[in-house]
Amino acid sequence: MNELWWNGPPTLRHADGCFSEPPPILEDELLELRNTTLVTTLEHPRLSLFDRISRYPIMQRSMAYVIRFCDYIKSGRTIVTKGLPTTSEISRASALIIRLVQREVFSHEISALQAGKQFNFPIRNLNPFVDETDGILRVGGRLKHAALPYHTKHPALLPKRHPLTIALVRHLHRSNMHIGQRGLLGIVRQQYWPLDARNTIRKLVHQCIPCFRMKPSRATQLMGNLPDYRVQPSPVFAKTGLDFAGPFKIRSNSKLRNAPILKGYVCVFVCMATRAIHLEAVSDLTTDGFMAALQRFVSRRGLVLNLYSDNATNFEGANNEMHRLAALFQEDQHQRKLNEFCTQRAIQWSFIPPRSPHFGGIWEAGVKSVKSHLKMTMAEHKLTFEQFSTVLTQVEAILNSRPLTQLSDDPNDVSAITPAHFLIGREFQAILEPSYQHIPQGRLSTWQLVQDMKQKFWKAWTRDYLHELQVLQKDFKVTEFQEGALVLIVDEATPPLQWQLARIIELHRGSDGHTRVVTLRTKDGTTKRAVKKVCLLPLDNEQDHSAE
Repeated sequence: MNELWWNGPPTLRHADGCFSEPPPILEDELLELRNTTLVTTLEHPRLSLFDRISRYPIMQRSMAYVIRFCDYIKSGRTIVTKGLPTTSEISRASALIIRLVQREVFSHEISALQAGKQFNFPIRNLNPFVDETDGILRVGGRLKHAALPYHTKHPALLPKRHPLTIALVRHLHRSNMHIGQRGLLGIVRQQYWPLDARNTIRKLVHQCIPCFRMKPSRATQLMGNLPDYRVQPSPVFAKTGLDFAGPFKIRSNSKLRNAPILKGYVCVFVCMATRAIHLEAVSDLTTDGFMAALQRFVSRRGLVLNLYSDNATNFEGANNEMHRLAALFQEDQHQRKLNEFCTQRAIQWSFIPPRSPHFGGIWEAGVKSVKSHLKMTMAEHKLTFEQFSTVLTQVEAILNSRPLTQLSDDPNDVSAITPAHFLIGREFQAILEPSYQHIPQGRLSTWQLVQDMKQKFWKAWTRDYLHELQVLQKDFKVTEFQEGALVLIVDEATPPLQWQLARIIELHRGSDGHTRVVTLRTKDGTTKRAVKKVCLLPLDNEQDHSAE
């Protein structure tokens, strides 16, 4: 052992053959020698406490127990303190947490200030200084002579996007009854000065689940491509949308002064291609009444290939009439008769997603127009069923005379394409043209003239009307959905805090790849909703929302 201590190992004493000589350096390959400056700095690693604990009170208690243990060791294990941390221990823990974070992030600034050196850091405009009493880096500012508490005039500096800053701001937001952004900023700056505080507060308030549930923002999606039955020429009413309007007050007999008042309804049929409207009066919400209106429509307008309507659940509203209409569509007898009627006439009936009336915007717009004209026409008058039917035909003529496109800027051109051109070949209110029967048939073919007029209408429809449908009118933002995401189901009849929580289990994408319908799993089962009827919870950075 002594020989090894004084002489070293034998390998080093006989190391002549163990190390080869470096290759000689030729003069033409001599590399340039340059001075290299190395700067070493002392880094303060982040404590795992800040990454493992997201709640500020728990962070304070944990650090308070550390301080209590250190005091126990310093006292020679004679002072034993039990129970929850005291107020003084919490205060010491808060100051220690802030000092550790500041040493981690602002170490260069603190060293420069303690050495009395000038520095050019982003916090220079705050005139910071190191407090001699607790060693915390504080804002100097210009409020030295203000009648404010010391910690308000000189708040502690906190870094932006640090776990401590996020935990502290979130704690103050929750403890102050989820105050808004401006109020929360004032409360935070009474003791602390987080860098980039406004953006931090805005992000945390946006991610707060209770605040989101009070004012939920609905999901949005780009407007989808119009379906083929909206942009391809087809016979009028071959593809039709169906909806109901009402109730309206109807007199049972025009000759009686005190005739009983009944309820009447309107069944609205809208052509999906030309937007032509057909109105049928319905005396009551029964299967026979609805089937009779549908039979009259098919007899007058021809067979329908596709019929589109709201889902039965779309009629479930606060109105009692909507409940009756929903019950009518859900009755087994009604569905059986309806299926039999459609099967015999090769009609395919399709429903839009539940509680998604915007999918049927074209017939919803027709219902709105019908109601506005009827309210202006009827006012407080009670009409008989015959008078009511007559008014409906007049309203139908007015709606079918509306231009589908804007009128031309040419003052000599006063014509515009309307749904009436596809129904009768001219406007309903147009003056009849003189007869051409005196012209020899060899010079003019009536059939060819009618066909030429019809082709011109479809050409104008393709050239003018379809181009107006090209522009996106709304929904420029896109909400990205993922399977497994938590959402709130919008229910117009209940407050937002009572909206049902659900999880997305399937995405239904359109032809353009965007999701517009989702399948949801709730506590009662599965259902489908349009993306406009769900609110995506902001859970990306908020993992402890269940504790709320």
